[in-house]
Amino acid sequence: MEFNGFYNFGGGGTEVIVGVANENLPSHTENVCANEKMLFTGQFANLSRQLIHITFHGFGSAQAFHRHDLRAYEAIQVYNIPIASVSVYVPAGESIGIHGMGTIWTAQDEDEYAIMGAKSGMFEALPNSPQFNTDSYTRISVAAAQTADIIASAALDDYALYKLTVSADAAQTIDLFWTNAANGNVQFITRIDLAGAGTYSLDFDPAYLRNPNRQGGKLRYTTATAANTVIDAIGHIVLVGQ
Repeated sequence: MEFNGFYNFGGGGTEVIVGVANENLPSHTENVCANEKMLFTGQFANLSRQLIHITFHGFGSAQAFHRHDLRAYEAIQVYNIPIASVSVYVPAGESIGIHGMGTIWTAQDEDEYAIMGAKSGMFEALPNSPQFNTDSYTRISVAAAQTADIIASAALDDYALYKLTVSADAAQTIDLFWTNAANGNVQFITRIDLAGAGTYSLDFDPAYLRNPNRQGGKLRYTTATAANTVIDAIGHIVLVGQ
């Protein structure tokens, strides 16, 4: 095997790409290997919350042999593939960051080529929840003993809770729970008892806390007293099917 060198997407490894008006056309294309005996091993990663597409082009009859959806923060790992070029498709007008790096080797004979080919493959790498559309910050101010919504998801949306903070200026008891859209199927999260004025935080990083009712569900609270209370919820709106 002959080592040809390192590969860095866009020359520097990380590029910001803006989607072209026609989403059927690639927003960015660049060459990777010079011939079919050169084998690429590396990774391409989506650094944004946008769903994008990446296409690997081969040589000869294998001109476009793989088109892959790269979800939010997803990467695709490639081993020993003769990639002629790579194209990235970005939604029109959106700006995303993409990172690519790897190494390129050339097989010196058919035996080396066969051995490297036997070890070839492509794999997804998705360390966290796949598709978050937007960050969401909600503040609720309460001065009554009541039950109400903190987050009410749209019919096709789900919610993932990252952090929740409760502050009260006097003794307060707060119940936090998930429900479905009709306030049924209650899934209790926790009860917070404040003996006097104070603040309490719940932090669910990095796994997030998902509503078990999924699409259309709610994050709700019940306060036991009329003490002035502020509830801050930080999370993500999650697209249907993710």
